[in-house]
Amino acid sequence: MTHTPTTTTHRPGLAEHLRDKGAAMREAAARRPTGADWDEEIGAVCVADDATGVRKVRIGDWSFLGDGGPDIGGFGLGPSSPELLCAVISTCLTHTVLCLAALSDVPLDRAEVRVSARNNDARFFGVPTDAPAVPYDLTAVVELRSTAAPETLAQLLAEADATCPMLRMVRSQHSLTVKHI
Repeated sequence: MTHTPTTTTHRPGLAEHLRDKGAAMREAAARRPTGADWDEEIGAVCVADDATGVRKVRIGDWSFLGDGGPDIGGFGLGPSSPELLCAVISTCLTHTVLCLAALSDVPLDRAEVRVSARNNDARFFGVPTDAPAVPYDLTAVVELRSTAAPETLAQLLAEADATCPMLRMVRSQHSLTVKHI
């Protein structure tokens, strides 16, 4: 019986991506050196127009569904709005960690952010409740796998906590104008 040697193919991981990400971010900062260079309008469109009531969300080239469960007349065809809020916070905090790690040359092998919240829809049903009218008790649990020192990871997470745009938005008050056309 002959033995065929196996070769191990190196598959780039998150640490390699972060090196490329850091270089790309530094190059972009050099090309766009003022705050005004970064100002952009962003948006999303949501349409409900059929017998399911499902909410069809479009963001640029991407689309997905939002829905509720049977208790609120939905079919569970997509996440609820409070679940989408948790997803937005989770992806933004993860991306903030990745950006900071890339710019600080902190090697990460994995970044996982689990966001949870309490939610109470009783008011939609005319049921009295003392629970807040918005998702509350939001919690983000972050797992970072790295060869970096624990103190370095703690500092990275503290900086991400202070600078993550969606965390800052949730923690502060912003105006939102609703217009009827």
